[in-house]
Amino acid sequence: MNLTKFLGCLFLAMAASGAEVGDSLDKVVAEKGSPKSQIEVGPVRILHYADVTIKLRDNVVVSVSAVSGAERQSASTPSASALTPAARLAATRSEAKDAITRVQNIVNQAITMAQRTPQMRVWEYEYWFHPGAAKPDFNTVDVRLTQQLDYENQDFVCLKSNPTLVWAGHDLEFNAMTKFFYVDRSVPKKRLTNEEMVEVNRLYRIIGRCEKELNQAGVQLQPSS
Repeated sequence: MNLTKFLGCLFLAMAASGAEVGDSLDKVVAEKGSPKSQIEVGPVRILHYADVTIKLRDNVVVSVSAVSGAERQSASTPSASALTPAARLAATRSEAKDAITRVQNIVNQAITMAQRTPQMRVWEYEYWFHPGAAKPDFNTVDVRLTQQLDYENQDFVCLKSNPTLVWAGHDLEFNAMTKFFYVDRSVPKKRLTNEEMVEVNRLYRIIGRCEKELNQAGVQLQPSS
């Protein structure tokens, strides 16, 4: 998407939402009412409305994101009790797939790499991850407690098999409770912010609820479901 089109979409989203960057929390709530749900992490607050997601810092709007058509359609879907068993199962699978995709997008974010130079202090590794992955308990796990910053004090790291490409150690993490969703294990994983981990926890709860419903119907949930 080019810059002009992006700015146009952003303007339309903000206009439709009734919120703009710089607005206060009180103004947002006065104009849009109470959000469907919200997340608070320190000074950051994220409000989820049917049509828009609003991020605030110190109770001031810093970003406004339109909710996709698919998400709005999901929000307006009839209640589960009004659906046939087949339709309810399809809706649950769709909800699980959406949550899994969001988790994968957060966990597998691209991180900056660099070409190695003689001046760099570099630690070399045989591999980034052991084979396999433990399946999280989606209903209870807190990924903030399992984040490991093993490379934090290392200037740069690389694989012995490809020593010319390096990553800054402080940008990386390992988390046994997100490894289940690692897609490309040939590269290290981005160090998630507290806000991102809170969102992963929220999505895990959705996955856990959907998994229970699917299991009751004899359907096995997979990482790429």
